[in-house]
Order: sequence, then structure tokens, then C-alpha cells
Amino acid sequence: MEDERTLAQLPDDPDLERYRMVNPLEIGAVLRQLLSRGDFVTVHFGRGQMMITRILQVDVASRSFCFDWAGQEELNRALLASERNICVAAPDGVRVQFVLPRPREARVDGRPAFIVAFPPDLIKLQRREFFRIETPLAHPFVCRFGLAEGARMTLSLHDLSLGGIGLWATQDDAQRLERGLLLHDAVIELGAAGTVQTDLEIRSLRPMTSRTGEVRIHVGCRFLNLTRGAEASVQRLMAQLERERKALTG
Repeated sequence: MEDERTLAQLPDDPDLERYRMVNPLEIGAVLRQLLSRGDFVTVHFGRGQMMITRILQVDVASRSFCFDWAGQEELNRALLASERNICVAAPDGVRVQFVLPRPREARVDGRPAFIVAFPPDLIKLQRREFFRIETPLAHPFVCRFGLAEGARMTLSLHDLSLGGIGLWATQDDAQRLERGLLLHDAVIELGAAGTVQTDLEIRSLRPMTSRTGEVRIHVGCRFLNLTRGAEASVQRLMAQLERERKALTG
């Protein structure tokens, strides 16, 4: 399980829209939960800068909240000048992410802090649904599917989740794919775990750098009609891959 103090940002995935909150009262309730639990919040800003903080006060009436000042003054000043700041937390394995505008300096109990308006929206995502694991490089799993013109395509898997898969495509292959495209009767070959046949919907295409340094297109796909048996197989495989990853990394 990821250390909640160093959580990374969620990917830019259109499928996350159904988890987005826009009601300020609901957003305030989530922020107050983070406050009452004392959960860590990771703030990503600038060019790769990161701050680990906690929420100190939440004022639903004024739609604002305060969070703690960092120990490094240089980091605090950089955040005060940053116009877009991505905040991530994971209370009890529930991923929370929101974007904040430029904060201002304030004081809480006589100590310096940041104050900022509520975010306009907030994503709250159950761990079971967002957790993805990268698939093996040495013996890659593959997905085979047909295209409308009758051609067949085989792409390697990059990651696997209970909601779908991520595929690696070359830029040439990606030219034949588009967001919203349905891939009927796709066959996913998962090594010793067997095969899974399901329809897929392409939800995103974005350039990414592979673990070998090659720039490819990551094709995010959502399962459309995964059977309970197939879902159980995917879940067992994910658990196995996670155990193997932990064994290798200690």
C-alpha cells in the first residue's frame, strides 16, 4: 500500500468524472474529515515540487480552509506564488484529490499557515476502484482485438485494475484508436492466470515514457461486461503480482 504521505497524483482519466463532487457542502465534509483524522495531504505544485501538510481549520460558511506551514521557508514561499496546486490524500484507502488556486498566508493559533478557498470540485475514489498494478515486463501480457475495418491488433498490457486495463501502443498504432472506441470481444492473455474475454471502451490516450525510456501511447480501457468469474481471476492475479512486487522491493 502506498505511503499516504507521498501519494502521487491521479492520472488524467475521463472515467474519474463520476467520482467528482461539486457541492461545497460535500467538499467541506471531506475536508473536515481530513482535519478530524489528522490525515497527511500531499501538495504537488511548481515544477515537481511537493509539500506534505495537514489541514488545520475548515470554515464551511466562508468556503475556505487553512493548512499547515512547512518547515522549509523556501518551499512555503514557492507555494505562495503557485497558481495551481494539486492536493492528494488517502484516508482509510479512499483516494481524495483536488486542485487549489494560489493560497495566502494566515495565522492559526499564532503560527503561520496557508489559507485558501474551497476547490471548485473534488474527486473521492475508493481504493478498490483506483488501484492499478503494472504488469510484468519480462513476459508481457497481451490484449488482442479487432478493428472496424477487419484488421486485428495485439498490444501489450502496461497495467491492470478491477475496472480496466492500460495498453502500450506505438504512435502508428494509436492513430487507429480513439477515445470512446468500443473493442468488442477483446481477448486478454494473462499468462498462467489464463485468458479473459470482454468488451472494452477506450477512455484515454496519452503519451507516457516506458520503464525502458521509450515514449509510447498509453491506452486506458474500461471493462464493459466483465463476468464475476473473470473479475475474480483478475483480482487473484493482481494480488499475486502485488505479493511478487513486495517480495522484490522488500
